[in-house]
Amino acid sequence: MKHRQLLAIPLLAAALATQAQERTGDPLAPLAQCIHRSEFQFRQQDRLPAHVTTRSVKLATGEGQISVADGYRLMLFHKGSLPFVNLKIERSAEGRFAADRDTIVAQMQQMSANSKPPQLVPLETDTRQGVEVLGLNNPKITQSSGVISLYTLLHAASGTVASAYLLNQPADKREFATDAQYQALRDQFLASLVACMADTAQ
Repeated sequence: MKHRQLLAIPLLAAALATQAQERTGDPLAPLAQCIHRSEFQFRQQDRLPAHVTTRSVKLATGEGQISVADGYRLMLFHKGSLPFVNLKIERSAEGRFAADRDTIVAQMQQMSANSKPPQLVPLETDTRQGVEVLGLNNPKITQSSGVISLYTLLHAASGTVASAYLLNQPADKREFATDAQYQALRDQFLASLVACMADTAQ
């Protein structure tokens, strides 16, 4: 009988640990669905595992930590067969949004400072519909074979962070042939994302 009781203890502990990792809701689902109803749709959505509660970023002062209470990764497509945006939407842990924002701003400031001629990338800042928008843009699509632009959108009222990596595509398959066409598509995406973040805040 004692052996059975001893065996039950680790099983009980494992069950409690699993229960602790289960989420009680899905606060980011309305935002994900709003994005999917726009011109930019995902074909798969990957939810962050419940046991992941932070992510690390590199800062000039060392490694910084950003809290993550929940999150999704969405690969967004426009009209073509290749993805246009690698989008991560996250919810900060209770009471941690302000600190997370400071860490994210410091990270993007450092990324801008580390850019070098002829690809100097200043940090662009804006606020739209209560959403703070931080952007890093390569000046020309030909100067980047991977990520052309990086945007972080911050919605303090809901504690939501969106990180958008706008992707270049092979020249023969691009949906945009010129810098101006890319910028128009980029701005269309950002407008949709801002509207969704403002409208679906919980």
